[in-house]
Amino acid sequence: MIQSRRSFTATLLLAIFLVATFYTAARIGILGPSYLKPPPVYYHHGDAAVGAGANTTTDTQDGFGATTQPPPKDPACAWMPDTSNILVVMKTGASESFSKVPTQLMTTLRCLPDYLIFSDMKQTIAGVEIRDSLDTVLEEAKKDNADFVLYNYQKACEVDLENCNKEGGDAAKAGWNLDKYKNIHIAEKTFGLRPNYDWYLFVDADTYVLWPNLVQWLKKFSPTNKHYFGSMTMVAQFPFGHGGSGYVVSKAAMREFAGRPGDESIANKWDPEIHKACCGDYMFAKALKEATDVSVKNVWPTINGEKPYTLPFGPLHWCHPVVTMHHLNAEEVSSFWEYERDFFQPRDNTRSLTTQRTLLLKDIYTHYFAPKMQGSREDWDNLSDDVFYLDRSRTDRKWDSFELERAKKGPMSQVERKAHKSFEDCRAMCEAVDACFQFLYQDGLCASSFSFKLGKPNRSEQSPAKRWRSGWIVPKINKWIERQGECKKPIWPSV
Repeated sequence: MIQSRRSFTATLLLAIFLVATFYTAARIGILGPSYLKPPPVYYHHGDAAVGAGANTTTDTQDGFGATTQPPPKDPACAWMPDTSNILVVMKTGASESFSKVPTQLMTTLRCLPDYLIFSDMKQTIAGVEIRDSLDTVLEEAKKDNADFVLYNYQKACEVDLENCNKEGGDAAKAGWNLDKYKNIHIAEKTFGLRPNYDWYLFVDADTYVLWPNLVQWLKKFSPTNKHYFGSMTMVAQFPFGHGGSGYVVSKAAMREFAGRPGDESIANKWDPEIHKACCGDYMFAKALKEATDVSVKNVWPTINGEKPYTLPFGPLHWCHPVVTMHHLNAEEVSSFWEYERDFFQPRDNTRSLTTQRTLLLKDIYTHYFAPKMQGSREDWDNLSDDVFYLDRSRTDRKWDSFELERAKKGPMSQVERKAHKSFEDCRAMCEAVDACFQFLYQDGLCASSFSFKLGKPNRSEQSPAKRWRSGWIVPKINKWIERQGECKKPIWPSV
């Protein structure tokens, strides 16, 4: 009887095991006809296989209709909006990619379903592909062209690029000369790889993108219209979007620019001319204008070339949203990433994620600058440069051309005439001039500013008479802020 019960129990356990095994095998697709069907494909960020752009959820693989799904949601990205109709395209250089790209991968890029990174050399960083943007430049444009010495030198490097570049001369200058060939090729390659996005955002590896603001802003426009947005600058009276600040191009403009039939290459057409040009963002604007008749629409300060410590807060930088900032180092990218997460999703979860917020320049001031506000700082440059008061009697000092151009002209009050004499005289001038919020004094130079910035240390001078000293008229700044009150609504750019 006991033996019979043991046999029954063993048989029952075996049956349960077999049923469970069969069920599990069927779920993972190794039994029956489903063994031919591959499992769901989870694409990697930046994977070239993802070519359908926004709203891509299924694809056909080997004729079996395999599902293409986005990766599981990163908990650190719960505050991020849907970015699936916007492709960010990042430009870097091989000599700097390992110092700039990893922090981007650990912060904003980790939350995006797709992106592209281009350089002047094919590389891989932590499994992420960095594409060579210059492999299709015309050979005739490369031949005997000193701009491409670094390009060839990098390919021949037998060890890490950091050590090679130490022996290869000024890598930064050589990288800048090479950089101008990238922009048009990057745009053309991007559209070939990802032709179905609504918007294309081109940035540098030290550009920070505020995605919630960007998504909210672009909803105001139709990608079926030709748009080219940027922070406008000029070369030879020709306007273009500053590349470091980033520029946005709509699907319609990209298609007309790079979606040409046949083998015609818009980039190769411009290759021979780039050698004589200053920069790639300028050349891209020229090529886009010729191909589509689209010119840049200035959306500064929303697309911005500054960063938290250099932003000029005041009348033009207050209730305005910002979608990009430039020249952020790895520490600053990480710091702003943490701040942005807290802003859009407070860690105490007191606010619903469905509540739409817009991060304004005023908010950046409140977080980054206000806690550090004080009357003066030694060995500090607060970037005051709107109006200069110079000691023109000095024969031992040469003034820069921009200082002379912005030097106060015309009638001056008595306090202004004395501003260059000392730090205290410079402060007295700023207190007396209504528009002045801050000032800078350095060896016979007094500079004033109509905005307020934090700035950066400057310990270049050891002599007490030549040291940099910065000051802020704190009561005037606080009074101005109090008069502004709360921002009733974001001030988006008028285009």
